[in-house]
Amino acid sequence: MSALFCLFVRKPLFLCGGLLFMVIMLNAVTVKAAGLVSTSMNGSVGYTYRSTTYGYGDNDNQQLIKANIDNSFFIWRDWFLTGHSSLVFAQEQRTYERGESDNFSFTGTLGFSVLPQSSTPFGFSYTRSDSRIDSSFKYFTGSNAASLDDNVVSDAIVLHQSLIGKGYRLKINYSDDSYTSSLRGKYGSNSLGLTGLLRGSTGVLRGSITQRAELTYGGMDRDSQIARFNYNYTGFKQLTINTALSSSKVEQTPDSARVLNNSLSNYSVVLNQASTAIIWRSLNKKVTLTSGLRFSGVTSRVNGNASASNGSGSENASLAANLGVVYRYSKNLAFNVNSVRVVNQFAKEESTLAQDRVGVKYRSDEIKLGELVYDWRAGLDLGRREDDGTQSNDTTVDLGHGIGQDWVLAKGQRLYARGGQNYSMTSLADRVRHRLSHRVSLGWKQSLLGINRRMQLQLSDQRDINDESVLQMLSAGLDQQMHLTRRIKLNGSLNYQLTNYQYAGSSGEVSSSDTSVISMSGSLSYLNPFSVAGMVFTSDYKYSQSAVALQDGLGTQQTWNNKLNYRVGKIDVSLQYLYREARKISYNVIYFNVKRVF
Repeated sequence: MSALFCLFVRKPLFLCGGLLFMVIMLNAVTVKAAGLVSTSMNGSVGYTYRSTTYGYGDNDNQQLIKANIDNSFFIWRDWFLTGHSSLVFAQEQRTYERGESDNFSFTGTLGFSVLPQSSTPFGFSYTRSDSRIDSSFKYFTGSNAASLDDNVVSDAIVLHQSLIGKGYRLKINYSDDSYTSSLRGKYGSNSLGLTGLLRGSTGVLRGSITQRAELTYGGMDRDSQIARFNYNYTGFKQLTINTALSSSKVEQTPDSARVLNNSLSNYSVVLNQASTAIIWRSLNKKVTLTSGLRFSGVTSRVNGNASASNGSGSENASLAANLGVVYRYSKNLAFNVNSVRVVNQFAKEESTLAQDRVGVKYRSDEIKLGELVYDWRAGLDLGRREDDGTQSNDTTVDLGHGIGQDWVLAKGQRLYARGGQNYSMTSLADRVRHRLSHRVSLGWKQSLLGINRRMQLQLSDQRDINDESVLQMLSAGLDQQMHLTRRIKLNGSLNYQLTNYQYAGSSGEVSSSDTSVISMSGSLSYLNPFSVAGMVFTSDYKYSQSAVALQDGLGTQQTWNNKLNYRVGKIDVSLQYLYREARKISYNVIYFNVKRVF
């Protein structure tokens, strides 16, 4: 009644909020007097003010009074019925360029479980949400598209009945979700599902069957049936076998009451899949064998529009098998073998694929050369591929080595340098690619008296010798974390990256592309400023600029966020200012919130 009174007679915002809070407390007392036993109760009441100024001149001001109460309870005995409820009431006033609005909203959750400790527990839950309440300050979600234009109210009902026994569990679940959007209208879905688990001495069987009906916000009716089964066999110490079966059917038709475009298609898709995976490991863990078999079949039917009498469709099937062995001879040397066979059938045409690979990899231990540390590595990979009778072979050789050294300059300071070189040769059917790459890094670290600093410079050059392809990169970074005092913490970082890419075009000319990105960030945390206990001030700034995107006017992004929070007793007060600029859109936001917890 208080909410309707506020809406019809247009009472001031604070008076409406007070009436709402009284309603909450009276309802709680009434329910308790009826025999409900409350095990815990808490809540809060608060006021929020937000003022937004956009870069193109528009303003948006919002006031929000919000009250919530949470309650955990049981009826008669805690083994008979337990539950939880949460209610949130909000009164909102908003003024913006196109006018003003005054809205009352409520959200909440009510859930309970009957015979929760028995083998047949029944559960029910109802949830209502309103985006005006759930995200009262959408700008702080980090989204680039900060918009308050759309408001979505949703209602969700869930019922579930379980049957629990020794080694098994069955559960029937029904859910209904409906959404009302100020921009997209009404849409939603409902589903009915059965899930089960059977646990034996040598494995676990899981299964689920789901029927779902959905109306999308685009105006499409979509029905689906999905069945999944999975069995994991663990009867052997070294062997694991996992088998999975699934089948799904999806049918979609345009809703004639909402969709005016008759060109939208009806379609139905049936997907059946079956797979088995086997993993075996030796007791000394040196040999690992994996194998698998997978089948999938897809049947689809598509009509051109809702009134079409004929349509098109296809039936596709695929059968794949693989076998792999990894043998780790030592911590440095490892061998691997892999084989794959695939048969595909598409539109009554069959294609086959056979692929075999064998490889060896070696990585040395670290070798001390005076004060230097050196290591090297080598790899060889041979492959054979037969695709519908066409055979091809490929060979890949990798060779690389690296060297580095650390110097201790003073207490808490360290300078390090690293360098490496890598060569790879890949021989394909029609060409041989030679790739040579170099990398160098130089860095400095300091950790002393609560101050951590790091500087690093990296250079890399990668080039394909045959086709004059070159990729060069320069990156530099500087960051620091420091405690100025016991209560003041300051962090900052600065990073720069320059990339040059040269490649040969189809006509033989060499093209070049340069990109550069600079970014910096800083944050300040001040605990108990001005010696006020319970007060915290934080400030964060982030900036990034891309030279390529800057040509289109979209390269600069920056955010400056400041927040002052004060908590005394059960009262929480926060004042926040945000400036954000991204993709040519900028805005300033002032946000004030006060909340009393009880």
